[in-house]
Amino acid sequence: MTDATLTARRPLAGDGLRKAWAISKKDMKIYYFQPAVLMFGLLFPIAIFFAFTIGRDVKAVTLIPGLIALTLFFSTTTVAPFSVPWEKMNRTFERLLFAPVSMVDAVIGKVMSAFLFGFVICVVPLAIGLIFFGSTIEDWFALITVFILGNLCMATMGMLISTVKADTPPKVMMVLNVVRLPLMFISGIFVAISTLPLYGRVLAWFSPVSYAADLLNKGLGFKHYFGVPTDLLMLVGFTLLMFIVSVLRMRAWNR
Repeated sequence: MTDATLTARRPLAGDGLRKAWAISKKDMKIYYFQPAVLMFGLLFPIAIFFAFTIGRDVKAVTLIPGLIALTLFFSTTTVAPFSVPWEKMNRTFERLLFAPVSMVDAVIGKVMSAFLFGFVICVVPLAIGLIFFGSTIEDWFALITVFILGNLCMATMGMLISTVKADTPPKVMMVLNVVRLPLMFISGIFVAISTLPLYGRVLAWFSPVSYAADLLNKGLGFKHYFGVPTDLLMLVGFTLLMFIVSVLRMRAWNR
């Protein structure tokens, strides 16, 4: 590859990132404070968490990793499944492609806005745990990694689910919750994976949420199941796979 070719490609890559960031900023301004996003992304996971933990004879500090994992999972997977069908319904998504914006840039922009939303929201339960319940950070690498890679993986999951053939946000949200609720119970959020029956432990391997929850347990000093190298490898693999499938499905959808 010649120097001239490399030089020619750098501005194109930078231009694509600028377009993706513009899409992300637009989504942040429009969708972050939509009632559906706040309800399903913030209030819903907190309500579910307390519904399944009230009355259990456990120390509150041991529940913080699960609360963070649930908040990360629900908040990050909510933005794209709301914004994409909304724009499809109003015929504004197609305008992006006439900008011109490539499908890869559009997906990156959507994923980026979901990632930032989830990242900020996840700080809230972490701060609550550190300030009020005596949580301690035992592994900074695991915690920082899950806040970055875990949110990124869940953002691509939300983007993938947004590509279903549904023309309104409520229909996509129904599909989203059909996916999220089973994953919530097999991913070590409420019940440790090691205590699940054999079929539950097998299914946990196929849930990206399992690896995010595992890293949170490691980061906050609790027993983890898979190990950090496995968590990292699986989160990266799920992220790449779901991103590629999202781009392919969006291209097929817009032909």
